[in-house]
Amino acid sequence: MFNEIEGISRRNFLSGAAVMGAALAGVAGLSGCAPSTASSKDKAAASPESSPTTVGYDGTGALPWLGEKPEITDADVAESIDADVVVVGLGCAGVPAARAAAEAGAKVVCLEASSKLNSAASDMAIFGGQTQAQWGRGDGFLDKKMVVNMHMEECSHHANYGIISRYYDESGAALDWFLEPSDVYIAEESYAEIPEEGQKNYLYPYMYPMPETYDYTQEDLPCYPTSVGFSSLATVMADNLQAAVDAGAEVRYKTKGVELIQDESGAIVGIYAQETGSEKYIKINAKSVVLATGDYLGNEDMMKFYAPECIENGIQILSIDTDDEGNYTNVGEGHKMGAWAGAAVEQWHAPMIHHMGGGAGADGRGVIGNNGYLWLNLRGERFINEDLPGQQLENQVELQPQRKAYQFFDSAWPEQLAYFPAAHGVACFYRDEPLPEYAAAGLKINVRTDSDIETAVEEGRCLKGGTIDELLAQIEGMDVDAAKASIERYNELAKNGEDTDFFKSSKRLFPLENGPFYAAECGCALNLGNLGGFESDKECRVYDSERNVIKGLYVCGATQGGRFNVQYPISLKGLSAGMCMVYGKIAGENAAAGK
Repeated sequence: MFNEIEGISRRNFLSGAAVMGAALAGVAGLSGCAPSTASSKDKAAASPESSPTTVGYDGTGALPWLGEKPEITDADVAESIDADVVVVGLGCAGVPAARAAAEAGAKVVCLEASSKLNSAASDMAIFGGQTQAQWGRGDGFLDKKMVVNMHMEECSHHANYGIISRYYDESGAALDWFLEPSDVYIAEESYAEIPEEGQKNYLYPYMYPMPETYDYTQEDLPCYPTSVGFSSLATVMADNLQAAVDAGAEVRYKTKGVELIQDESGAIVGIYAQETGSEKYIKINAKSVVLATGDYLGNEDMMKFYAPECIENGIQILSIDTDDEGNYTNVGEGHKMGAWAGAAVEQWHAPMIHHMGGGAGADGRGVIGNNGYLWLNLRGERFINEDLPGQQLENQVELQPQRKAYQFFDSAWPEQLAYFPAAHGVACFYRDEPLPEYAAAGLKINVRTDSDIETAVEEGRCLKGGTIDELLAQIEGMDVDAAKASIERYNELAKNGEDTDFFKSSKRLFPLENGPFYAAECGCALNLGNLGGFESDKECRVYDSERNVIKGLYVCGATQGGRFNVQYPISLKGLSAGMCMVYGKIAGENAAAGK
């Protein structure tokens, strides 16, 4: 999503928080990863000393990240309470789980390591429902076979078909349910003016109406027009949590889950929890436990095991899942609790690394988005069909010398934007003036103004030259002669109207011929989440290594396996947050019913 920070190495893998001050605003509006305003503690660096080597599976079946299961006795317990359902983690999945369970009549206890709920998203991919019907995107708007098969292909068919299929079927109604407790203003269009009374909490459709130049049915890698965005998802989540409390749920902040309690059969019958600063434990007897503790991005040992390529490539992280002391809370504690109880962790995990184009600024937007202009590596070579979404662009950048490339465009960019896909991270709208101050950050991602580009040049995030020679001379390490030859070849292809080298769509094959010329450096982006959870099913039940259900244990959100594998899909904007909401609801309902 953001550019590589100078001097990146495997050693500072966990130092993503150090750049958070410059990047926080830009995370807002990105699928499944939009923070609220962070404190100074959120911005503090966390750079543990670590081995430069990666680990991965060693053939023994051992889990080096797991550690020893705590030995907790009655003497360690300061308080015992009874509940029907315990929800561990109050994020995008845990909050709807708590509400659904409480409204089903269960006695619910919620545990959250922070002093507040965690809201790190702004978009949701949704299919059908009454809310979507307002924009002509109700039930049946998108073909299920097309959407589900595309998701399975993007995840190399390691995902759970049942989970993806049920999400398609129920997400529309789930969104309608999720909006019930909150006074949300519904925008008529993506970029409609919002009345003052609705500016702090509104919902909008992505890309409605669709640009006339974009037809997702004709794209090799489409972005389906199905997503909604929140100006403040945190507000809607808080309203949902209040609905849970109104229905009888008890919320315990600054309290984390530590160990699941099992009976002789292996069923989950409760959990030990611990309040921040306490050496004693809380024993909660419960019929069901829902693990909604997020991913493990802040745990380097887990990252080494499940995503060693991220360590090897020096991918930094960006996370705002922290406690009051600035410590990461997405460190895999739910994964550990489940593994100690015999739950099987799925094999194929998916880093969420959205490349947003070169030269990202304080708002997180690349200079000209991740648009498919001409991209050259330091050898001066064109190396891809640039007409790729951000996730796939990141994959290709990681393969280049110094894991770096440059994105070239010229002064004709304002007219050219309209021909780029209406997709995640793409600049596809030109405006003379910036959007209103109240505009949701997610809407700003796809818009560029002249001042955006000039500001990037002034800040050194974008290079500018009156001629191609002047521009190339500013790029350290670039093979200038090879680059000039590549540009000449590219211009030739553009003028002929066909890319016979890499087969990019001819409607995005723009020659570099109108000075001044621009180039933005594209290093590796930041990892926003590493998604891999327990083997589970569409009922949010968890399986052991023999694929038997562990009674009483449910998962939703990043601890739920079967959602994303190998890489994060890009055809549905806001898919992770949407799945968190939908399967949070399902997990809460099933935990309450003991289903």
